[in-house]
Amino acid sequence: MYDQANDLRQLVRWASPQRPALRTRLLVVAGGKGGTGTTTLAVNLAAALASEGRGVALVDADPAGGNVGLLCRLADRETIADVLAGRCSAQQALQAGPAGLQVLCGGWSAAGLAEWPAAAQDRLIAELQNLGPRTDLVVIDAGNALSRFAYRFWQSADELLLVTTPELTAVMDAYAAVKLLAHGERRLAIGAVVNLTPDGTVAQDVQERLRRACRRFLGLTLRDAGWIPWDPRVGALAASRTLLVSAAPHWPAAVKIRDLAKMIAGSA
Repeated sequence: MYDQANDLRQLVRWASPQRPALRTRLLVVAGGKGGTGTTTLAVNLAAALASEGRGVALVDADPAGGNVGLLCRLADRETIADVLAGRCSAQQALQAGPAGLQVLCGGWSAAGLAEWPAAAQDRLIAELQNLGPRTDLVVIDAGNALSRFAYRFWQSADELLLVTTPELTAVMDAYAAVKLLAHGERRLAIGAVVNLTPDGTVAQDVQERLRRACRRFLGLTLRDAGWIPWDPRVGALAASRTLLVSAAPHWPAAVKIRDLAKMIAGSA
């Protein structure tokens, strides 16, 4: 059933353009630099969104992919490379993952992943946008690559989460990603997340620097999508292939991710 109130909440939160009610919504999680925790955030955010009662598919579209499948403890099977090659559909390649997720794993042979022709990439995106009524949202881990492959995901996103850390090079690379990948005919709805930060004050400073630079030099508005505190225990959980939001829901990082999930789901 069409939920007008939910659409209004999304409009207020993200100022996203109106889209057809039957098309699956795409949430792209991306960064500009490796080591910012993009994949860990994407996986845990997808799990948190699923716990909000959403039908969620999680896609590993990182050209250096494979880590989503590892974190979700999934066996080798069809990957995004098989979908791009036309050997199967996105629906057929989905695997049942943790927390009720459906997962499209990344390609282990990632060297040429970003070089697939535009038609193959467009077909993949169209399939993800039409996964059916049981899938409300597709969370796409687009990694940190500044490529044509990443550009198509950015331009197809209904919302985009830009992940950075307080590290100067990470902030500069996040801005570079926006400059290179956000230009186009569509006005993207971009929310910035500051990950691995010591506290909210540092995160606010990073948010302000990014907002000011994007507004002044690119004419774009970045929304504050929150921050995730640094916690050495989170890395240990990821190394053991354990989902933070499921195993340690009361840790500060998990609470922040769940808050972000509620905002995205429109139920905060």
